Amino acid sequence: MNAIFRWLADRTGMEAAVDRCENHKIPGGAGWGNVWPAAIVFTFAVQAVTGLVIWMYYSPGAQSAWESVYYLQYEVTGGCLLRGIHHYAAQVLVGLSLIYVVAMVFRGTYRAPRELVFWTAVLVGLMALAMCLTGDLLAWTQNGYWATQVRVKFLTLLPVVGGDLFKLAAGGPAFGHLTLTRFFALHAGLFAAILAGLVLLHLGVLRRAEAVEAPSAEKVGWYWPNQAVMNAVACLVVMAVIGLLVSKNAFRGGNDGRPPAAYLGVELGAPANPADAYAAARPEWSLLGVYELSNMFPGDAIPGLGVSWKVVPIFIIPGIVLLVVLAMPFTGRVRGGYIFNVAVTVVLLLAVLALSIRVIRHDLANEAHQAALAAGHEQAVRAVELARSPEGIPVGGALALLRSDPKTQGPELFKLHCASCHDHTGGKGIDVLAEESSAPDLGGFASYKWIEGFLDRKQIDGPKYFGNTALKDGTMVGFVKGNLKELVDDIGQEEFQKLIAVLAGEAALDSPRSEDEIDEDTKFLFEDFTCADCHKFYDVGSLGAAPDLTAYGSREWLAGIICDPTDVQFYGDGNDRMPSYAKDPDDPAANLLTVREIEMLADWLRGTWYEPGQAAK
Repeated sequence: MNAIFRWLADRTGMEAAVDRCENHKIPGGAGWGNVWPAAIVFTFAVQAVTGLVIWMYYSPGAQSAWESVYYLQYEVTGGCLLRGIHHYAAQVLVGLSLIYVVAMVFRGTYRAPRELVFWTAVLVGLMALAMCLTGDLLAWTQNGYWATQVRVKFLTLLPVVGGDLFKLAAGGPAFGHLTLTRFFALHAGLFAAILAGLVLLHLGVLRRAEAVEAPSAEKVGWYWPNQAVMNAVACLVVMAVIGLLVSKNAFRGGNDGRPPAAYLGVELGAPANPADAYAAARPEWSLLGVYELSNMFPGDAIPGLGVSWKVVPIFIIPGIVLLVVLAMPFTGRVRGGYIFNVAVTVVLLLAVLALSIRVIRHDLANEAHQAALAAGHEQAVRAVELARSPEGIPVGGALALLRSDPKTQGPELFKLHCASCHDHTGGKGIDVLAEESSAPDLGGFASYKWIEGFLDRKQIDGPKYFGNTALKDGTMVGFVKGNLKELVDDIGQEEFQKLIAVLAGEAALDSPRSEDEIDEDTKFLFEDFTCADCHKFYDVGSLGAAPDLTAYGSREWLAGIICDPTDVQFYGDGNDRMPSYAKDPDDPAANLLTVREIEMLADWLRGTWYEPGQAAK
């Protein structure tokens, strides 16, 4: 065995390398202020390893990126932890680089012969930030898509070359599939290689600077074992911090029944939707200050230059700051310059902190922002629920799940096409208030409770039913407030409740029941209460005077009245302002809604959509 080790040592020089490491001299001796390079190298190694494994599962495509990240997070054992570690290690790497550079400024350890040590440390931090910026888009979520699009569009502010730079970054004139593949190539290929090279270069110039300083240093220590142990402890602390960030949501409670991937790691947002701008999109913590600074400048052109004022906070101020930082090894050669550098650093840190806090406070107090955040979170949760359903993700991708989901699209369709007149309150799903209520409240439509209220003489002419409509003084209101009470007294309350139950039972159908499934006693109920005088119910009554109650409230019935309420099956010529949304099935272009949109709206009104643990109705 010794012969094998000796052979390896002779061929590789491994033993000599270990000896050089153990006998490496540290000017000033071992100390906790020297752990930052080791912590940065360790964090980068964590990033590299986890990134390589994620790469094995990731598919960069507009219809496969979110889907592959979903699979990693929810279907692969430990995938949520892997993705969480990779994400938070990136944030920690930016933070460590910032602390390291600031520490060098305060300690003055950027002076000769450490100029290259300082500059390479700054470049490591910038490249770590670039890795975060390119990685933000790769999950293809709403926040990543819209936040990245805003950042890249800033390139168009630059005169002459701005448009070409945008096309170069986006892979074309607009954001899309090619943008994603380009950002992935930058993130996992070019920027990762540059960062690795910068880290190695930094370690090399650091060792060279220490070797130059050691002979004249007042105090010299050995790397082994003291500094090695300190570095190991620092790496453990870094891993502990990453672990706490990954698991922070697990300590908040309320996770019963949820899969671990829903609260461990980093949340998977809703799939990117280019047609639906995400108002709550924000950059990561490291760029909040720049984001707020950009909001303080108008978008108007600078007089005489024709360039937007936004160029100042996005390009000019950061560029000047970078030049000042890179010049610190020269300005800091004298004591006055050192004091200037420290003062500039303190002012910059306080300014960035103040701007970041200002963004956070504004967002916390902004109801519209909080509503957008809540809506985005709900969409993210819903997308995962649908992806985990028995049907899974369709060929059209995860976005198709939400676009065909009644729970998600129903309220949006209702707001666009129904909420000009109708409220939707108290039913399944969210409440939607009309601009000015002038039609019945459709919350819980056709349910037992809704029908019972409709046939209540105290409610029918109230705001939930016909109170705000042209039918307030119509035949139906007069019947409920007059004759119906006498009929109930004569026939009996029990039979009346049975009538309501039968009518509510129709809504549970996806298609009308056959004739032989309705017994004669049930039909006689509609005749006994004189419903058949105006309404048709299977073979009882006739069409033309009032809506057909056959399959009342079912998906087919609702879709029919949405398509054309003027049809003889519904209100005919007595229709009160309700538009026909798809009157001509043979000419889809002439219709206001597609067949699928009408089906989703009907399903939402009925409260029938997929929920975890049950089949879609």
